[in-house]
Amino acid sequence: MRYINPHRVIAVKMVTPEDNPLVTDNSRLMDVWFDAGAVVRHEMFKKVRKEEQEALAALLLQRGFVQSGRLSLDPRGVLFAEMEHELVGGIVTIGYQENGKPVELKVSGAAFGELVALLNGAAG
Repeated sequence: MRYINPHRVIAVKMVTPEDNPLVTDNSRLMDVWFDAGAVVRHEMFKKVRKEEQEALAALLLQRGFVQSGRLSLDPRGVLFAEMEHELVGGIVTIGYQENGKPVELKVSGAAFGELVALLNGAAG
């Protein structure tokens, strides 16, 4: 059994059998980025069941996460974002590692637009 605190998650990328043929319903992967105070921590979880992935995804969507393909991102965790091109998407910075390097995630153009609209709405 595993427990991932959804309130500390700021981004998660879920790998499914459609993404990787070596993954099954009982051995899926999840890359999870956690808000650990001053730094962002990244963990890869192996052998995640389909039900675990779907339950976490549903909970994060309820919390207002934005989806870009298999990546779900908390708009409140975004420090800054830069659009490369509307068709290509953009880069979102969600924090820094202990070594000071930024944690950057690539998002689609549609997700970038949704993120910016949410962030602009939150500011007003």
